[in-house]
Amino acid sequence: MGHAEGLRGLHIAGLLGVALNRLRAEILADSERGFPELRVSHFRLLELIPDSGARITDLAEIAGMTKQGLGQHIDYLQERGYADSERVAGDRRVRLVRRTALGDQAVEFSRAAIDRVEQEWRERLGADRFELLREALVEVCGPLDDELEWLGRP
Repeated sequence: MGHAEGLRGLHIAGLLGVALNRLRAEILADSERGFPELRVSHFRLLELIPDSGARITDLAEIAGMTKQGLGQHIDYLQERGYADSERVAGDRRVRLVRRTALGDQAVEFSRAAIDRVEQEWRERLGADRFELLREALVEVCGPLDDELEWLGRP
């Protein structure tokens, strides 16, 4: 049985998992050189932080994590210079998180890797089929108004 035949036998969750693993591998392919301490989850979290900053609680909700778990990731990123956080003057329990210039560079790096994967898939599928894939995924994901507003995207 060839590679394609083996993939055809997978259910949709398996196929999406394979595609996501390949995307993660592409993001990490060159990261050793510029961002050796970051995992894909760190790149994703950095991308979720809006330029204006965000509260830990809001980030945790959008990322689907606990506040404590997300706080640990932010601490990790802060210790390595990718993010900054400060307590909000009116409520010392609230931490406002922002990316640093290094965090911005990491986001640019991961977005470029994703662009490369999308270009490869566009070439493999052809422009029309690639756009159909994107549209199908948009429909399957359903309404994302809150997430898109959070990310500052229309």
